[in-house]
Amino acid sequence: MEFLPESFKTGKATGTQLRGDTILSCLPPGLCLLVFLRHRGCIFSKEAVFDLREISELCLSFPPILFFFPGEESEAASLFSGIWDDASVVFDPEVSFYEDMGLRTGTLSQLAGPEVLFGTARAALKGHFYGIPGNNSLRMPGAFLTVRDRVVWEHKYRHIGDHPDWKRIPGVTLLPNEEFGPGVQPA
Repeated sequence: MEFLPESFKTGKATGTQLRGDTILSCLPPGLCLLVFLRHRGCIFSKEAVFDLREISELCLSFPPILFFFPGEESEAASLFSGIWDDASVVFDPEVSFYEDMGLRTGTLSQLAGPEVLFGTARAALKGHFYGIPGNNSLRMPGAFLTVRDRVVWEHKYRHIGDHPDWKRIPGVTLLPNEEFGPGVQPA
């Protein structure tokens, strides 16, 4: 089990719908999913935001999500607008939080290899399309499940189109919304 980098405890966090001024102060006491997206025109970022909003609405026990975006507020707004307007998003135009989590610039095969084409087809069949690239368009994405300052699971992206199965995150029990009231938690 790894700990979040020191910058998550001390570095200033700016964004929308944040609960504090550092990353750690924005995290709930229990599980939280940190999702590091790519640029505003990325088809896979659009797919991830859409899928996560849908899952979080359907399953009350899904952990809260804190998105990281490698750009400014106006760029993030163009990605989230109409998909998840009230999402919690940290703006990281200098990609310092990305760097601290080990998310680097992708290689040619990670950004445009054959597997990316299959991912593009999957996302397009869901109704998502490429847009105008934004800053840091070569940056790799990442997903980390945390409990306060500890990373308990991560998805290591093999390529930019490597879409995790959000419903199968280890340790997350999905309780359907229709069967349980808002105070019920998994055993």
